[in-house]
Amino acid sequence: MIQVVLCDDHKIVRDGLSKIIGSFNDIDVIADDIASGEELLQRLRKTQPDVIILDVSLPGRSGLEVLKQIKIFYPDIKVLVLSMYPEDQFAIRMLKAGASGYLHKDSAPEVLIEAIRTIQNGGEYLSPQITKLLYREMNNKNQELPHKQLSDREFEVFLAIGEGKANNQIANQLSLSAKTISTYRSRILTKMTMDNNSEIIKYILLHNLIPSA
Repeated sequence: MIQVVLCDDHKIVRDGLSKIIGSFNDIDVIADDIASGEELLQRLRKTQPDVIILDVSLPGRSGLEVLKQIKIFYPDIKVLVLSMYPEDQFAIRMLKAGASGYLHKDSAPEVLIEAIRTIQNGGEYLSPQITKLLYREMNNKNQELPHKQLSDREFEVFLAIGEGKANNQIANQLSLSAKTISTYRSRILTKMTMDNNSEIIKYILLHNLIPSA
């Protein structure tokens, strides 16, 4: 029996996933009430599942940051990322951080189940889109878009700015100080050769970096 834990800040998503996954005899959802990364890390101190289904966008610590913590303290736990962000935004970063698979939330239920079984058996679940992204990353290092050079934390701040959030809002979201966010913003502008937030927003809209609802 594959034991699964769900971590998503939307109850309706967790309930839906729990119902879908629970309908299969070889998979058991042992926790579907976890809405943040902090809650997840606390729960893992008491019980370790075989597979965690993890969202990218979470209150407080982001899914990316939580994933890194999981792989440090619980390296044997498999993590399947399920997100509204399209594969070309976070998949490579999450896989590099230790995720065993990445799915968009529009994926069909049977794809989700296949992914869970695949990673539990020691494999990685890579969609055709992700496979293309990995191939492109290996072969087109010199042709990457400017935002690809941002660090994971810089990219999170970059997206938050693109969503129109103020420094104090981003600070609360990422559990950092407003001063630290300001420092990240300066680094982002320098790396992206931009002058202000408006240019960041235009870039993000142009490249469709914000997920649809």
